[in-house]
Amino acid sequence: MRITLSIPDAVAYRFQAAVPPRQRSRLVTRLLEVSLSKHEDALAAACRAANRDKALEREIGDWQAFEDGEVV
Repeated sequence: MRITLSIPDAVAYRFQAAVPPRQRSRLVTRLLEVSLSKHEDALAAACRAANRDKALEREIGDWQAFEDGEVV
């Protein structure tokens, strides 16, 4: 798959100077994989923290009861 990205000229020039043409896609792929993994790990950690939050659990229960027409 091809993707077009816009990056600042200064970064593009440095990238072209530092990374040989046949290695650029591979480097960008590795950098994206590392960055995405960090974002996914952070999201999973936030989800686990939210699942452990008892006050949030009660609030969600209150909202679900409200939506179901129950009196809380």
